Amino acid sequence: MEAIVKDILDWISNHPHMAGAAVFLIAFLESLAIVGLAVPGWLLLVGIGSLIGGGTLNFWLVAFCSFLGAASGQLVSYWFGYHFQDKVHHWGWIRRHQKMLHTAEDFFQRHGFAGVLVGQFIGPIRAVIALIAGVLDMPPKKFITAIVIATLIWAPVYLMPGVVLGAALTFEKTEVWVLVGSLIIMAICLWLLGRFLIDHHHARTHHTTLPLKRHINSLLALGVFSAVIVFLVISSYGSLMMQLGYKIWYLII
Repeated sequence: MEAIVKDILDWISNHPHMAGAAVFLIAFLESLAIVGLAVPGWLLLVGIGSLIGGGTLNFWLVAFCSFLGAASGQLVSYWFGYHFQDKVHHWGWIRRHQKMLHTAEDFFQRHGFAGVLVGQFIGPIRAVIALIAGVLDMPPKKFITAIVIATLIWAPVYLMPGVVLGAALTFEKTEVWVLVGSLIIMAICLWLLGRFLIDHHHARTHHTTLPLKRHINSLLALGVFSAVIVFLVISSYGSLMMQLGYKIWYLII
């Protein structure tokens, strides 16, 4: 798989004028129900992001093509679910993923519109959330609105790790590890806090409470995030992070 990813990235690097079409196809296939599980889309998009960080590709052109491909793949998946309904559970290539489908169904039934938005960023759920939304008769206009918003956010977000990595490679090896590691830790903390806020809002809406463990974990995530910020501020890595930020800003404007 790594060899295939490398070959694809080398081809895109050598044919930058075809990058838009390649990114569209990658995002489209990765967003198709079940099919996306077999496509190393995340690795490819991170690799393409690193080409942006290295100055080979244009950020917004690639992000736009990624958005179009992802939205198209999700719309096709939704159409299959909306048109064939429960019949999809009996298709051979889907039948072996029943556990994933049931997890996505439960997630969608609990979160609805927000489930489509958030599901775009959650591993296995992303592979089937559009299909399930169709099966469970989510109105087409409502789904299109949700998936357009979700993929507009998803496209640049999924490219950013690669952009950061590509831009950071100009620093010393140790500096790269510290800077990228700090960003990863902060991103994970923000993701955990985001999930907590969404679940907390859902719990309040349904007049329930989240387990104490969830509250403690959210406080830990906030503490770790704050600790990383303090570390960057009081160390020399703070100025390096600013340099990295300026470089990334220059690449995406």
